[in-house]
Amino acid sequence: MSDADRKAAGSGTAEGRLAALGRYHILDTPPEAGFDDAVLVASELCAAPVALVSLVAADRQWFKARVGFEARETDLGRSVCVHALAKPGLLVIPDLTTDPRTRDNPLVTGPEALRFYAGVRLDTPEGEGLGTLCVLDTVPRPQGLTAGQAAGLQALGRQVMALLELRRTVSRQGSDLLRRHDAQEIINASAVRLGESALLMRLAIEATGIGIFDYDLVRDQLEWDVRVRALFGIGPDELVSYAGTFLPGLHPDDRAPVDAALQAALDPAGTGIFDSEYRVVAPDGTLRWLAARGRLVVAGGRATRIVGTVLDITRRKQAELALQAIGERYQLVARATNDAIWDWDLVTDSVLWNEALQTAYGWAPDQVEATGAWWIAQIHPDDRARAHADIRAVIDGAASEWSHEYRFRRADGGYADVLDRGYMVREADGRPIRMIGAMLDMTGRNRVEAQFRAVFEGANIGIVLLDPRSLRALRVNAKLCEIWGATPEEIVGHSVAKWTPEEDAVARDALHRRLAAGEILQETLEKRYRRADGRLIWGRVNLVSQVIGGELQTTAMIEDITQERLAEERRIALIALGDALRDAGSREALLGEAVAIFGRVLGASEAGYGDIDLPDASFSVAARWPEPAEGGPRPLGRFPATLQALRRGEILAVGDLAGDPRFAPEAEAYAAAGARGLVKVPLVQRGSLAGVLYAYAPAPRAWSPAEIAFAREVAERTWSALGRIQAEDQQRLLNRELSHRLKNTLAMVQAIAAQTLRNAPDFETAKDALAARLIALGKAHDLLLTGERESAGIDAVIAGALSLHDDRQPGRFAIRGPDVEVGPRAALSLSLMMHELATNAAKYGALSVPEGRIVVDWEVAEAETEPLFRMAWTERGGPRVAPPSRKGFGSRLIERGLAGAIGGEVVLAYEPAGVVCRVIAPLSGVQAPE
Repeated sequence: MSDADRKAAGSGTAEGRLAALGRYHILDTPPEAGFDDAVLVASELCAAPVALVSLVAADRQWFKARVGFEARETDLGRSVCVHALAKPGLLVIPDLTTDPRTRDNPLVTGPEALRFYAGVRLDTPEGEGLGTLCVLDTVPRPQGLTAGQAAGLQALGRQVMALLELRRTVSRQGSDLLRRHDAQEIINASAVRLGESALLMRLAIEATGIGIFDYDLVRDQLEWDVRVRALFGIGPDELVSYAGTFLPGLHPDDRAPVDAALQAALDPAGTGIFDSEYRVVAPDGTLRWLAARGRLVVAGGRATRIVGTVLDITRRKQAELALQAIGERYQLVARATNDAIWDWDLVTDSVLWNEALQTAYGWAPDQVEATGAWWIAQIHPDDRARAHADIRAVIDGAASEWSHEYRFRRADGGYADVLDRGYMVREADGRPIRMIGAMLDMTGRNRVEAQFRAVFEGANIGIVLLDPRSLRALRVNAKLCEIWGATPEEIVGHSVAKWTPEEDAVARDALHRRLAAGEILQETLEKRYRRADGRLIWGRVNLVSQVIGGELQTTAMIEDITQERLAEERRIALIALGDALRDAGSREALLGEAVAIFGRVLGASEAGYGDIDLPDASFSVAARWPEPAEGGPRPLGRFPATLQALRRGEILAVGDLAGDPRFAPEAEAYAAAGARGLVKVPLVQRGSLAGVLYAYAPAPRAWSPAEIAFAREVAERTWSALGRIQAEDQQRLLNRELSHRLKNTLAMVQAIAAQTLRNAPDFETAKDALAARLIALGKAHDLLLTGERESAGIDAVIAGALSLHDDRQPGRFAIRGPDVEVGPRAALSLSLMMHELATNAAKYGALSVPEGRIVVDWEVAEAETEPLFRMAWTERGGPRVAPPSRKGFGSRLIERGLAGAIGGEVVLAYEPAGVVCRVIAPLSGVQAPE
């Protein structure tokens, strides 16, 4: 309970207010038709789903009547009505979420989601506020109530207060009348004892608020005190008489009976007592009931006067008439209903039944023992002990209501299913004296209910019965619980609005307002729901709101069409993908469209495509959705199981990485990328993993076969489109490369020919040298043209260049080193260098003698800035070597050609044991594409 609530409920007049509330003896009493009618009229008048008669006690607010609200009471921390007690009149709060007094109230922030309040304070005649008559709505009303609604609600508030006053009067009327009549007897006795002592009699009577009359029979003179004159509407100075004032002041229908009663009191043979109840009509036309009681005074053997009292019994008579009307309605209902109505006198243990005991259950009056024991004996043996214990617990306890379902024996020996309800009547001290109730035959209804339950529970669609005004679920079947992924306890008693996602709140609230307004509906619509696990689904809803048995009832039948909608969404997405792939002009645009469609349709948190570099053990994200790709290559070493499966061509669909034994070791690495579940489709080209299309889910989810098939279809279409783009790019590249290489080849041939001819001693030597060099050049081109890429393996380049000089002697050549891809420019230069070294070795070095050997080895070493390529040509077993006197074209080709092509350094050493050629260059230069 907040400070504001305490201040409102605990103001300076709180003690007086709580004392006033206690005098009405209203708290925790059973429902009463008058109050129930008031809240029903208020709800209809203000078009509000909730209406209450709320009485604010010290620590709670209790509802004497309510519609559209389940609880019978709440603590003051959940009370809005407590704020209406601050001052008389009407309190309107258009939006409870914006008013500082109520915005944090649990009825506003909780599942009830109340938004509007209007309440009129219920004031006692002394001005104490007992509570409110209020209406509430689940939508704000910026304009509040209309003038007519406000006036009507205030009028209903006055009627509720009048009902409280009437109820209070009825509850105390018996004791009040008894007390007043006892006082009258004392007064009359005093009159006999004291004779003419009018003063003492007046003091006694005025203490009880009763008027006095004195009719002198001898002088025919009538005297009224101030109270009687006020009751008849006669001024203090006006003369009054029996025939001229009293009788004319009575209701015409009462004059003769009252006069006859007075004459009977004057009869010497009578009792001498005048006792009559009659109506008087005031000058303003209002009708008042009075009770007069007098005693005949006899003096000297003759009747001299009659003296007595007059009491205003208007309220008592109104209560009696109301009770009489209730009794008459009860008799009509008892005759009209099939309910067996019973009245059990707990003091005498006698039970009275109406005619329905015979008409509905066949028991003739002479077969019935009018005792509680006979009634209990007719209960089925299997139900008897439980029913008897239940009713005794109510009688012996403090409860005021009892209800129980059991089987009651008919006169023919069969049993009827009945719902029995009773209401306790207790003395002021709580002692039970009476119980009144009605027994309803539920046999037919239970049979229909069983049939309905079988259909309801066995239906293959979700069904929810709900209150159209509050939108609270009243009943659900198992299929709906399955669709929403919730238990019945999580649905029943709560507003169905919470299952609609907030993104759809506008359409949801518009439909709910129509239901709350009582609109008759029969519509079919498709809408989204958010399951208890947070997943969004689609439902086809057949909504029916109709009047049954005088009440508006709403039923929603819900079919899960999520897969149907997703299938349609996937079909449309594949059409859009085909259009996008056809129109894409580049690899980047194609992949961007593909991953966007892939991610949106699967509802992924991230989707993308990555290129796989197996030699480098890395992957690079080429396209990503919803965020663009960023960063360079990423290591694959953290995902060994994933890589192994993808290299086998396996499509991965993992619902929970942490829960899958294969991928649990990789779950942490995936979590860093925001993935708990994933789908990955590999791109395998010529047996090697080249790329992967992927989608991530931030939470565990089950991937359906349809979703996996969709992923495969998107991937296949994307691979096909990539192949087309790559083929087109390759064709353009080949065209450009062919032109470029043709120019380079012609230039190189021209340079080789010029240098060869310039340094050759004769034509034959020039011809042979030129032919050998052109053959080496051709073999280098063959290596490049037979590969899949614009590069070749270094071992293949070297072996091809030396093949002309290989005489098949064992161990002639030793070629060793790691796998290194050589770019086209480096491959041509390396091939020519190898040819020149081998030619010189054949003329002067290791290849000129049978025992000569050549070793070509290389390595890749780490350096500070980038990896370095080191290679060595070493000759052994040949003639002793001496440095040449001059360098020819071949030497210059060896030292400068490769160095210029790869940006490195070539050192040619003429060691005595054999020629050694060392190459040091950046690895990037060796592998450069051009």
